[in-house]
Amino acid sequence: MKCYIDAGNTRIKWQVGVKAQTQQQSWPQTAATLAAWVASLKPAGGGVIERFIIASVVPQDRQAQLAQALATQYPDVMVQWIVSRARCCGVQFAYADVTQFGVDRFCALAAARQRLPRQDLIVVNAGTAVTLDYLKADGRHDGGVIMPSLAAMTAGLNQLAPHLAPFWQQKPEMATGGSGSGRRLATNTAGALQLGSRWMLASALAQIIEALSEHTEPQSKQQRPPQILVSGGGASELLPLLNPTAISAPDLVLEGIRLAARQPQPAGLSQAAKKTEKATKELPSKDNSD
Repeated sequence: MKCYIDAGNTRIKWQVGVKAQTQQQSWPQTAATLAAWVASLKPAGGGVIERFIIASVVPQDRQAQLAQALATQYPDVMVQWIVSRARCCGVQFAYADVTQFGVDRFCALAAARQRLPRQDLIVVNAGTAVTLDYLKADGRHDGGVIMPSLAAMTAGLNQLAPHLAPFWQQKPEMATGGSGSGRRLATNTAGALQLGSRWMLASALAQIIEALSEHTEPQSKQQRPPQILVSGGGASELLPLLNPTAISAPDLVLEGIRLAARQPQPAGLSQAAKKTEKATKELPSKDNSD
């Protein structure tokens, strides 16, 4: 049985077996808690893990810690690290230097293409950062944007203006009387901060999506406008800010990990993967099983 791991900067999501329920938690803060989490990775119905398949966007030192914890607890189990590449799963990626393209975005686009193979797609991934990528119906990735998430905006403002930090936890108060803009404004600092950050992110995403939709104006009645898919740990927080036609796909990265793992792996490892090769067994071969 395989264990699929989406190792983000803030949270870890995993699935032991393709039919198992997805689980998630915050990144363990110490070596002991990381080791305890690794030891807890057991199939729900019994059996053993035969392979770990991981997509990781964390810094190299944290990736090496994860690799070492896995090697210590499961010394005979293969570990396959997914890396971004120029072409995969019917997608041709736009980055000239694909090593700069986050493997979470890589996996999300591969899964989106698998879900809706003949439609223009806008894929939003809401994690520590919010990313938006445009994927054409023919599989060509046109590029994307990266912006701060609500959590990142909160952390950044708190660092620059620490006296505002307590207000994020307080109850917001919104204007209830009047009409028009009055109903969209706050009447205390907590509300102003929380509402302002949401308006900023919602406005940025709305403008980008509108511009892309206009750029891909349907040329015929049969051609549909781009479908929006929203993934990541912050998907539920973003969905109310987006077009109501947006589809929630919270586990899109994990879906992409499974798809990418079945493809022939690149001959060379990324620099991040090389850092962990000593602690784990690298699997370069094609994997068609689940």
